[in-house]
Amino acid sequence: MNLAPKSRENERVQNFARARALLSAEPAGWMETLGARITEAEPGRVVLELVAGPQHRHGGGVVQGGVITQIADAAMGMSLATLQEDGMWNTTIELKINFLRPAIEGRLRAVGRVVEMRQTLLFSEADVFDDSRRLVARASSTCMPVPEGQGRE
Repeated sequence: MNLAPKSRENERVQNFARARALLSAEPAGWMETLGARITEAEPGRVVLELVAGPQHRHGGGVVQGGVITQIADAAMGMSLATLQEDGMWNTTIELKINFLRPAIEGRLRAVGRVVEMRQTLLFSEADVFDDSRRLVARASSTCMPVPEGQGRE
């Protein structure tokens, strides 16, 4: 008889349908406004890309940090969503980001991945790369699960 504790990894939902839906969805809302799109999605990992141009720069001539944070936050949240049951989503309750180098233009690629999922807290990370595959920023977030449609009151 095997008395080893059961791995929680094996209990995790792998929502392939949600990953496919994210990948096939047309950009809308903030993604359409910024020009971001989902280029890869699988359970536990989502990639968002944005072709940065003059519209994304602040007065100093580099891509504004909020734009980079936006794609990192979305990649993290969506990576978590691919491991959540239908009807459940998540919302960020804490986010940290370090900017390692400025970006001026070109493709930015935010690679979000799940670190750990607990009952009430979800943890993820994202790396943002430039066209030369250099690390532009690294982010981490803590999220909480929310039923779809709630938290908007």
